[in-house]
Amino acid sequence: MRMGPAHQAARSGDACAAATPFCPGEDATRLLDTLRAHIARLEQGHAQFERQKTRAQPWLTGLAEIDRHFPTQGLQRSGLHDVSPRAYGDQPAAMGFALALALRRLSDPQERRPLLWCRLAAHEREHGRLYGHGLERLGLPRHRFVTITLKKPASLLWTMEEALKSGAVAAVLGDAEAAHADLTTTRRLSLAAAAGKCAAILTFARPDATATASHTRWTAGAVPSSSPAHDTGAPGAPCWNIELTRARGGRPGAWTLEWHHAQSRFSLVPGFSRRAIHPGTDQDGPETTRQGPALRAG
Repeated sequence: MRMGPAHQAARSGDACAAATPFCPGEDATRLLDTLRAHIARLEQGHAQFERQKTRAQPWLTGLAEIDRHFPTQGLQRSGLHDVSPRAYGDQPAAMGFALALALRRLSDPQERRPLLWCRLAAHEREHGRLYGHGLERLGLPRHRFVTITLKKPASLLWTMEEALKSGAVAAVLGDAEAAHADLTTTRRLSLAAAAGKCAAILTFARPDATATASHTRWTAGAVPSSSPAHDTGAPGAPCWNIELTRARGGRPGAWTLEWHHAQSRFSLVPGFSRRAIHPGTDQDGPETTRQGPALRAG
């Protein structure tokens, strides 16, 4: 068999010009920085291309403190995202935050497609079923979503993939188990979301989620909420402790948020006493510290 110049150089012991091997003795910091910069340029170029290709509004949270952590086009409209609970028992909080992100997507006037929510029977037994009146209280009209319950995680992931590829829904929410939603499976979901021009959000049952192909990765935990001023015995708005752990083309961050269903928007919690991530912040008025009995919500 005739050998080319590269094979001849490799056989003779010379370094091949097409692929320079990395020597363990060299400083790897400069090489890693170069690779990170190259990946950031590729992701930024892809984000600009996606923004030029679509006329839809960017998918943002509505809070500049959070949106500045995203790439220029905001959250990936046709891609996969996932939310993990901060601790065991916080999956309902993760589901509530995932729904709030989806509602921000549905608030786009040009988006008229419904939302599909896929649940696992095991998760329903542990944390409860979806409650229509409660979802309406969070801002999701009954005519804008369809829900399905499945017994096997593989069946749920297949249903999500087929729904995403169809392009008939704006977003698909689904329960996830780390043992089944691995890197290969989530890559398939990401490609299906891109093909159907819709979003997918996975909510994991436990905080030890494995690596995924998600564009953004979040953790959510329930925190006490403050009662409204007119009724100190009533529960307040849903409140979560949120952390953005990964964002392609963006950077991580942590916030404590409230969800206001009437306006479909987030707000930062002012004067949060247990973990003062951003004390004294209030978008609706002067900097004040809210007082009142603490209730668990979310």
